[in-house]
Amino acid sequence: MSPEEDFGSCLANAEGWMRMIQERLQASDNVQGPKSALEDRLKETEVILTEEPEGRLQVDKVLVKAEILLQDSSDDEKHEILKTLKRIKTMWEDTQINMVHCHSRIEWVLLHWSEYLKAREDYFFWLMNIKQKLGSDLESQLDLKEKKLQLSHHTILLSNILNQAALLERLIQESGSLFAKTEDESFNEAVQQKLKADHEELEMIAKKKVLNLEAMVQVHQIYTDNREKFQNWLHSMKEKYNNCKARKASKDHIEGSLRELRELSGALSNKEGELDNLQAQAKAIIHNTSPKGAEHIIRDLEDLRADWDTLRLRCEQDQRSLELGLHSVLESQSRAEQLEREVADLQHRLHSLDVQPSDENESEAELRNCLIARSSILAEEPRVEEFHLKLKELCSFPQNEERLSAKVLSVIQEYKRVKGQIGKRCSQLGVSLRCSFQEVLRVFQQWRSSTRNLLHLSLDTKDGALVRTHLHNIKDHLVRSNQLEVQLDRFKRLEEMLRSIYGEEQAAAFESELKEAVQQRTFLTDGLLQRRRELQVNCQDPTDHKLLLKKFEEWLKNEDRKLANILAAEGPRSSKGTKNRKQGLKVLESRVPHGQKMFEKLIGAEFISMNEEEKKLEDLRYRWLVYKTKLKEAGELSKTSGGIYHYLSRACCAALPLQLLLLLLLLLAFLLPLIEEQDSCSVVNNFARSFYLTLRYQGPPPT
Repeated sequence: MSPEEDFGSCLANAEGWMRMIQERLQASDNVQGPKSALEDRLKETEVILTEEPEGRLQVDKVLVKAEILLQDSSDDEKHEILKTLKRIKTMWEDTQINMVHCHSRIEWVLLHWSEYLKAREDYFFWLMNIKQKLGSDLESQLDLKEKKLQLSHHTILLSNILNQAALLERLIQESGSLFAKTEDESFNEAVQQKLKADHEELEMIAKKKVLNLEAMVQVHQIYTDNREKFQNWLHSMKEKYNNCKARKASKDHIEGSLRELRELSGALSNKEGELDNLQAQAKAIIHNTSPKGAEHIIRDLEDLRADWDTLRLRCEQDQRSLELGLHSVLESQSRAEQLEREVADLQHRLHSLDVQPSDENESEAELRNCLIARSSILAEEPRVEEFHLKLKELCSFPQNEERLSAKVLSVIQEYKRVKGQIGKRCSQLGVSLRCSFQEVLRVFQQWRSSTRNLLHLSLDTKDGALVRTHLHNIKDHLVRSNQLEVQLDRFKRLEEMLRSIYGEEQAAAFESELKEAVQQRTFLTDGLLQRRRELQVNCQDPTDHKLLLKKFEEWLKNEDRKLANILAAEGPRSSKGTKNRKQGLKVLESRVPHGQKMFEKLIGAEFISMNEEEKKLEDLRYRWLVYKTKLKEAGELSKTSGGIYHYLSRACCAALPLQLLLLLLLLLAFLLPLIEEQDSCSVVNNFARSFYLTLRYQGPPPT
């Protein structure tokens, strides 16, 4: 057999096999009908899938034969062979896809069917369980707690039914979906409506029972709340009655007890209507309660009425008894009250005068308060003596004898304690203030000695460092002088009060020492101020000049860097770039006045000798002029919209002559000292004044 015949035979076999498979798939590709029919079709598609290797073998034979045939074929023949191979491959791929899709479609529908049946079975099991629980009638309960538990149980059942509505809805949807695919009558609309009707009937039964139970619980709850409210009120009335009985036999207590007993009797009589209402409410709930529970309700109401009636009778009896005993207390109570008021008044007065000792530094206010308290406590002494006499009269008082005696003795003891405490505190203040004054005098004497040494010190005013050290020492002594002035002024304010604490001799010594210290501090302080003014005229600290120099140099360096960044940027290619460049230059120009003020302050500062700071100042002057020139040229160039490179060339051309001129002037400044040794410093000064500098120099000419 020739290669062409061999290839054609294999091709015909492969195509025939695939057509046969397609016909079998077409016969099985259907999901309608009962579940058993779908299961038979699924088995057929599984058999077809097992035959897939045979089809692959048929196609592989065609590919092998085609490879042999292509080796000896012309170009036209090769084209036809390749075209045939493409067709057979496409046909094989379609066959494979149909085999898988047909099997999967039937398998998915059967799986969907099985899941639906399982879910419906679970739903039917739940439905029968709920029907069984709701089928029995409601039972009468013992009390409110059991009724609430019964309501909670049925509420949970209703909630369960409502929650299952979503599952039922999904079952109905799945049933409709399966009916649309299979057209099986077990999924028709009548079956779906039957499921829904059964669920709605169950929900209606559950709601009705919950409503009935809620009504019963509400009625019982109202009764229970009212009974508990009445019982609590009755309990509070009993407590008030017991408080009335526990009071002592004084006039105020008897009158208060009578008033409260009358109020209790009236309140108890007004509550009889509430007891009648409770009995009416109890009758309404007894027929929904178990016999044992009803018996408990009736007995509880009877006990409640008995307690109410007993308390009402006791209040009436005690009220009559107290009215008889009130008259016997009035006469003795009046005298006891008067004495008690006097004792309380003195007690309050002593409390306001009490002074407690303290270990802290004493203030002027404490000293003043202590002296006032001493005067006040001495004024109360006649009153205390009067209480001693009244103690003998207490034995004739029929009421409150012990209590009043204890109060009078207590206030007399308190008076003695406060009087002794104030005297002790005044003595402590005197000793403490004397020690404080001695400490101030000690500090003053040290300051006086060091100040005299400082004023008598001979000083070479040409030595700048030594002068500055001396000025710093003077500053420290002036600060200490101010501190001493504050301390001495404090004791001058206390002078009058301390005279009443010290004896005459001690007070005179204190005044003499204080006056002498004040005079000497004033004299020495004036000397320090005069010496400081003299030294400040002959000395100028170069530190300020160095700080100004450094501050202006850093500021100028920062501004020059910002200008360089603006000039180094590419030429603007848009209106936005031009606007940004103009805005940056405008900001720099706005800060030029601030820089000029800094520079003028710098050149106006004085310093002692020609040194590196002067050279740096001249360098800064040159850099400042160059910066202002560049900034001005850049601003003009920006206004005329010229190129940045053209601006740089103009700036360099304009700055070069100025640079050469400044270098020449700087060279002359260094050559001038060589002109004449005798007049060199004055010449330098004249030249430097053109730069707003003032040079002070002593010694040989600078080199």
